[in-house]
Amino acid sequence: LAAIPFLLVSEAPPNARLGHAQRWGALDGSDELGAVAHASEPPAFLPPTFVPRALEDVATIVYSSGTGGQPKGCMLPHRAYLAQYTALTSLFPIVVGDRYFSILPTNHAIDFMCGFLGPLCGGATVVHQRTLRPEFLLATMKSQRITHMAVVPLLLAAFERAIREKLDGLPGWQRAAIETLMLVNERLTERRPNRLVSRTLLQPIHEAFGGELRVLFCGGAFVEQERAELFNRLGLPVAIGYGLTEASTVATVNDLRPFRGDSVGRAVSGVELRIAGPDASGVGEVQLHGQTLMLGYLDDEEQTRAAFTDDGWLRTGDLGHLDASHHLHLVGRSKNMIVTRGGKNVYPEDLEGAFGALACEELAVFAEGYLWQSRGELVGERLVVVARLKGTPDDGDRARFREA
Repeated sequence: LAAIPFLLVSEAPPNARLGHAQRWGALDGSDELGAVAHASEPPAFLPPTFVPRALEDVATIVYSSGTGGQPKGCMLPHRAYLAQYTALTSLFPIVVGDRYFSILPTNHAIDFMCGFLGPLCGGATVVHQRTLRPEFLLATMKSQRITHMAVVPLLLAAFERAIREKLDGLPGWQRAAIETLMLVNERLTERRPNRLVSRTLLQPIHEAFGGELRVLFCGGAFVEQERAELFNRLGLPVAIGYGLTEASTVATVNDLRPFRGDSVGRAVSGVELRIAGPDASGVGEVQLHGQTLMLGYLDDEEQTRAAFTDDGWLRTGDLGHLDASHHLHLVGRSKNMIVTRGGKNVYPEDLEGAFGALACEELAVFAEGYLWQSRGELVGERLVVVARLKGTPDDGDRARFREA
């Protein structure tokens, strides 16, 4: 340690001899605990110079490419992170004694906010593990008794497979008993989660996830409603959210009061949301305004101007609609929308949802013009689905495929 020129410590006993190290709390010159007086030798470095920061000063530059294209440096100010922290912890408090499982890269906006700044500001413990293999994750969740975790839909699907494999291995009467308990739990917790009730009814399943898990945050891609509802019946609620780096991560989230798996929730505190240019069904571009927005893109005034409307709202490029309870429903990206000859808008996410229940090894959907063209023009364009089903398809598989 003597070779380290700049060493700070925190929470050391008042009379501890720190050598050339210095207490974090003494850097402002107050020396509240007399740390320097007890040092065996004076520090071999000059203390850092603290520069006051304003709320509008840039706190971080986080790079994002959105759905593609040139990476852009989002300049996020201190007020954005403070507003985001206030909004998220008002819905999902995380405090001393809680254990957040960080499995996503911390340089990504979601883990930087939810797996770093949030837990540490609240005094919680952060457990890091850089793998998405469910067997390793579940082992850590059990050993560390994880309470909070953010996952991507792909990992949620892997957790579901692990649960279903265990259930399929049980005798029929046990499966029926567990399914009955799941329905009872759903009824008893329909207004809000109740961990005590859920753990009492479904203890073996909860113990497989560590026994202390309160909530799974999920977003970043389409989350199947049926899958989210399964976890809710198990008493492992999935808070589905939506956001983007330009808005300091989370713009909307389901507050679980009550649970809903059909939307990405309401706008969080500090964020305003509107649907611009809605069509006859209410679908339009999702636009955001509020304290969590970025200042702009680093050294790119042109793209910054393009990202905002004339009245200061952030253009997300995402399409959605609001229901009567102000929950946001996403339908896709405007640039990915397919318009049929009949003028019908078709969104890739809807197609994924329609075919998601099929046992497919591979599934791809194309606009016919991307596969072949007639005289160099898109004539009579149709959608083509190419699927490779698991095993040998029977008449039931073919019927379900035609129905989808």
